[in-house]
Amino acid sequence: MKMKPKVPTFLKWAGGKRRILNALQPLFPKKIERYFEPFLGGGSMFFYVMQKYRPSFATISDINADLVEVYKTVRDNPHELIKKLKGFKKKDSEEFYYRTRDLFNQKKLQGTERSAAFIYMNKTAYSGLFRVNSKNEFNVPYGRYKNAEVFDEETLSQASTLLQGVEIKCQDYRDILGEIQDEDFIYLDPCYDPIKKTSFVQYTPEKFSKSDRERLSRFVLSAQKRGAKVLLSNNNVSRVKRLYPGFYFHPINAPRSLGARVGAKSEVIELAIKNYASVV
Repeated sequence: MKMKPKVPTFLKWAGGKRRILNALQPLFPKKIERYFEPFLGGGSMFFYVMQKYRPSFATISDINADLVEVYKTVRDNPHELIKKLKGFKKKDSEEFYYRTRDLFNQKKLQGTERSAAFIYMNKTAYSGLFRVNSKNEFNVPYGRYKNAEVFDEETLSQASTLLQGVEIKCQDYRDILGEIQDEDFIYLDPCYDPIKKTSFVQYTPEKFSKSDRERLSRFVLSAQKRGAKVLLSNNNVSRVKRLYPGFYFHPINAPRSLGARVGAKSEVIELAIKNYASVV
């Protein structure tokens, strides 16, 4: 029996795809030689693709500069990062968390120490949220976990190995358009369209508005004209389907955690959208 790839995600991330990889994988192309993921987030899809398909070329990117630097640090300097994280874990407390958050927001932490602080706060913040205010300041309160798992050395080491040779960029998703070639595979996981008006889907100061969603669909159509295979995730709402005429739509059952309540979960129907026929 063939072992499933271990996905070395080292961050908690709202909307992460780790739990639905098995549902999404049958929708992937048969072969992936060149891979792009411009809404990186927690990276579970990237780590899965790198192990399962071993593309010869991969570019991952995000507009969150601190997130991008974390991935670069994991790739280029994992041993020093682990050393720093051991120090953060040893000092973990509510007081230390808020002091670290202040220093982070004041940009008094730089380099490997800043990346370590990012991971530490991600793992000890309330519900593992990454959320910033209008001033682009991280503002999630302390989570008060007992023995929070700040990091796993083996996971970070495996992630570092899989990131070797990968281009990691801080940029808008549209910036990859000039690099796209025939048969490239692009996975897009943007901010979702809200299921209802009261749904919360925003964790950054920049809102992903109706015009942004229309702009994204135009990008997808442009990538398609260049011969790329595109897989896009969103909520299963009709207004999304209207933006992608002629595409294939696949409902996906997606478990979601409910806030910080341990074991509390719900399930929603997400939508996988692609511009190529399924491989039989």
